[in-house]
Amino acid sequence: MATDIKYGLLVPLVAQPDKELAVSDFLNGGYDLVQAEPETSQWFALKYAGVTPSTFAIFDTFATTSGRAAHLSGKVAEALMANAPKLLSPAPEIGELEVLASKVKASGGGKTGGLSLGLRVIIEAKSEKVQTVKDFLIGALPIVEEEPETPVWYAIHFPGTNKFGIVDFFASEGGREAHLVGKVAAALFASVDDLLTGAPDVVKVDVLAAKV
Repeated sequence: MATDIKYGLLVPLVAQPDKELAVSDFLNGGYDLVQAEPETSQWFALKYAGVTPSTFAIFDTFATTSGRAAHLSGKVAEALMANAPKLLSPAPEIGELEVLASKVKASGGGKTGGLSLGLRVIIEAKSEKVQTVKDFLIGALPIVEEEPETPVWYAIHFPGTNKFGIVDFFASEGGREAHLVGKVAAALFASVDDLLTGAPDVVKVDVLAAKV
């Protein structure tokens, strides 16, 4: 378990028409900038697959709130806000989150850390089931630890809301599919009626760049 990871950000980025390539290029440029941020533990530039309008995202994690604050006042965030009016619509919303549990194991090198694709899953707990959902996600970590093709996995909660999520990354489509038919996914979907307000919002993502 990545015990030092406690906080994070999930920032969806909706590209303006005909600006998809420019957004992708911007995110790839962010990879170089984030290398100079020692308090940014992991950083992922993502493209949502099969989503219209074209949507990208930044997902990153931190050991401390001060590290997150430093990132939000750093060069990547500054460049994002400066370029948002000409690249994005609407303006990006900064989603602060807490990391409930995580598995981070280096799977390779290169600009994506050996990762090529992933999943972004958002769920909303029934008001009386918030603690149960939190316990479920934390308890899923030992199961994920036994999945050799799931090298990076996060269980997250958006503070002040009943919304939770799972963000995870894989080296191959085979690894992602194995996870989707594995024990955690089966237990989550089996618990929908009891624990959640509706079906999980599952989005497949492509990894453009990653600091792992």
